[in-house]
Amino acid sequence: MDLTPDLSYKICMTGEKDSLKTKIKNNLHYKLWQRIENHNFEPDTPLNFTVRLARDMRWSIHQTRLAIDAYKKFCFLAIISDTVMTPSDTVDEVWHQHMIYTRDYWDIWCRQVLGAPLHHDPTPGGSKAQQYYKECYANTLALYEQYFGCPDPVLWPATYVRFGRKPRYRLIDTSLLITLPNPLFYIKKIIKRRAGCL
Repeated sequence: MDLTPDLSYKICMTGEKDSLKTKIKNNLHYKLWQRIENHNFEPDTPLNFTVRLARDMRWSIHQTRLAIDAYKKFCFLAIISDTVMTPSDTVDEVWHQHMIYTRDYWDIWCRQVLGAPLHHDPTPGGSKAQQYYKECYANTLALYEQYFGCPDPVLWPATYVRFGRKPRYRLIDTSLLITLPNPLFYIKKIIKRRAGCL
């Protein structure tokens, strides 16, 4: 896996800042977003947060940076919203990894950047909880669109996909099992490319 930084991502993200400022009317919210955006997930260490997340999830650095950006947006929404926000599976994986970095997560991210604790409450299970989190996720997507535009379906799948029967991510021991790519993912990608959607 190539873990060299993809600098084009940094360039692409700079254009988003100005358009977001016009959407965030509240100055406190804009300052919050600036703090979130400026948080460094890539300190100058060989195995920094981004590289470790890419390695653990078997994502490219580019995919990992996109996931971290989605996580930052989720945290912004979770802090400004009066209702419970529910992450996508991808964002949830970034959140889990961030909480492992306890000093950065609690002392810097929550205390200094967000200005509030952001607790992770897993579902207690059952149909009532499933319905509740479906509604929370739908509300998250709606608020995301209000501030950041249409969510990327790879990072933020539709509610029926997010709450499908099978979990998207599973922890496996690669010394015991092998993983193979799902051919449907690539077939769908080829069809979209031929249709001019990509």
